[in-house]
Amino acid sequence: MLRRFTKGQVIGFIAVIIIGLLILFITNKIINYVNRPVEKVQNLNLKDDGVNLNVNGNYLTYVEINEKYNDAGATAYVDGINVSDEIITSYYNDGRQISNIDTSTTDTYTVKYEVAANGKSKEVTRVVIVTDDKDPSLIVPETVTITSDQVNGFDVEAGVIATDNAGEASFECENTLSIIPDDYIIKCTARDSRGNETTRNRLIKVVNGIEFEYNGKLIINYPVSEKKNYTYMYSLDNGQTWKEASVKETLNVTSGNVIALVLENGNYNMSSTYFIK
Repeated sequence: MLRRFTKGQVIGFIAVIIIGLLILFITNKIINYVNRPVEKVQNLNLKDDGVNLNVNGNYLTYVEINEKYNDAGATAYVDGINVSDEIITSYYNDGRQISNIDTSTTDTYTVKYEVAANGKSKEVTRVVIVTDDKDPSLIVPETVTITSDQVNGFDVEAGVIATDNAGEASFECENTLSIIPDDYIIKCTARDSRGNETTRNRLIKVVNGIEFEYNGKLIINYPVSEKKNYTYMYSLDNGQTWKEASVKETLNVTSGNVIALVLENGNYNMSSTYFIK
């Protein structure tokens, strides 16, 4: 008499068969992987013809105007042998072959590298852009001290120097000086032909100068400083002889030149001349 299986038993048999097949399949894959032949490591960059040519560095290269261009070259291998010394390098501008890259002006160049091997010639190219992205150089003088009576005739751009790697650079300084004694920060800006800018600040100190008043008598008002050791002098004969003065000196003179002098620690600091008609 035939034995009848329940539905659950049939499903269980099928599951066992499927699991067995999966185990067999996975085991076969593992055995094949373990027993695979050892692969010879190849240069992944090598082409089928065994010739490999690559640019050293970046394909797009920038060089600043008037700076020397140093070509990074290229590297070539034939069947794993370095033949870089056989590379032929040539330069082009606007489709014309030239002898070298001229960095005296902004422009775009192409560098071509060629190598011949295995009966074939291969080439790669680099694009070189000569650009002017460097800001101009701007030099401003150290702190300058002037007196209030020198403000009107003082050139705030005196001593300022602007240069640029592409040639000349223009500059201008904002004149914000006043006769009021104070520290003034003067903003100076240099620009090159491509609009690159550099800004520097210079400091100009305005101090009280020698002031004159005349109303029949000449009154000399000398500057006062708590931080400096000032002494005061004046001359009525164009500097041949000198007399000591006080901070506010009154002179009975009706004509001629009067020279007022300020010494700081015995050394010259400033002077001014007043002419009485």
